[in-house]
Amino acid sequence: MKLLVDEMYDPEIAEPLRALGHDVVHASERAELKSAGDEIVFSCAQTEQRVIFTNNVRDFMPTVNLALQGDGAFHGIVFSNDKSLPRSKSNTGKITALLHALLAQHARDETLPAGVHWLS
Repeated sequence: MKLLVDEMYDPEIAEPLRALGHDVVHASERAELKSAGDEIVFSCAQTEQRVIFTNNVRDFMPTVNLALQGDGAFHGIVFSNDKSLPRSKSNTGKITALLHALLAQHARDETLPAGVHWLS
């Protein structure tokens, strides 16, 4: 499973995951994804067969629902919540560890089973 980390997260999340052998890209590492709209991020992830990691449920969920109902490819999305897993520098290691566990669990999968996962 390949992962695209939304730019709302610390870019330092991607490097340790790559060092552990995972195919991970942070949105800030790609010129076309810096400050890009959610539809562009979603489209890029689907084209590259990547699961998106974001906490932007409000904006992504309508697109996810359409993708789950459609016939097109949908590789999945991982959501987090600022209440249960705040986006802070002190949580970067915890978020990285949780993502590593998820990626390792689904290493042989091209898509995220069930399509939607909550990281907590």
